[in-house]
Amino acid sequence: MANRMEPLSPGLEEEFILASEHMKTLAAKLDKDKLLYLYARYKQATVGKCSTLRPGIFDYQGRQKWDAWHEVRDLTTDDAMSEYVSAIHEIDPEWTSQNTTSGMGFGVSTMCREEEDHISDDDKTLFDWCKEGNAEQLSRLLANVDVDINKQDEEGLCLLHWACDRGHLDVLQLLLDNEAKVNATDAEGQTALHYAATCERLAIVELLLQHGANPTLADDDNTLPADNTDNPDIQQLLTG
Repeated sequence: MANRMEPLSPGLEEEFILASEHMKTLAAKLDKDKLLYLYARYKQATVGKCSTLRPGIFDYQGRQKWDAWHEVRDLTTDDAMSEYVSAIHEIDPEWTSQNTTSGMGFGVSTMCREEEDHISDDDKTLFDWCKEGNAEQLSRLLANVDVDINKQDEEGLCLLHWACDRGHLDVLQLLLDNEAKVNATDAEGQTALHYAATCERLAIVELLLQHGANPTLADDDNTLPADNTDNPDIQQLLTG
C-alpha cells in the first residue's frame, strides 16, 4: 500500500480496495474530471506524495494526471482513501462494499494505467542506463568521445534532468564530473535544480548548488526552483 507509516482506520483499507474494484465497472461512464479526482486520491493512498517528474509538454494527459495527484499531496493516506470511497458512493449510491468481490490488484481506469517498457541491455541508450542508475555502465559509454552529455532526449530532457528526477546521486556526480552543464534546460526551460526541488531531493539540490547551479533561473512559466517545493530545508538552500 502507501509508502507511509500511518495507522489506518479499521476497515477503511478493505473498503478502499473494494471501492477500487467497483470503480472498474464505472470508469466508462465517468467524465475526465471525475476520473482525475479518483486517480489523484488512488495514487495518494497507494503510493503517497507525488515525487515524480512532471511529464513533458507533449504529454497532455500525463500532465493532467500529475497535476491532479500533486494537488492532493498533503492528504493523509486515511483521508485519500476516505475521499475515494466517498466519491464511489456518490457516483453509485446503491453500491456497498458487501456486494463487491475483490479481484487481483488495483485499477482506477484505463486512462490512469501506467506501464513500463522493458528494454534489453543491448538496446539500452545512455538515457536508459541513467534512468536505471547504473553509473558503471554509464561511465563506460561516456568514455566515447562522440557522446554529447548534454543532448536532449525525445522528451526534451538531458541526462542531468533524469538523474535528478530518479534520485541517482552517484549518477549525478558522474555527469557533473564529466562536464555536464549544470544549468542546462529542458524543453520547458527547467533546469536540473527545478527537477531536484520538485522531487524534494535535498542531497541532490546541495550537490547541484555546489557545482554552480543557479537557483534564480526561471523556466518558461516564470517558475523558480524554490516555487516547486514545500520543503523548508530546500527552500532555505534555494533562497537563503
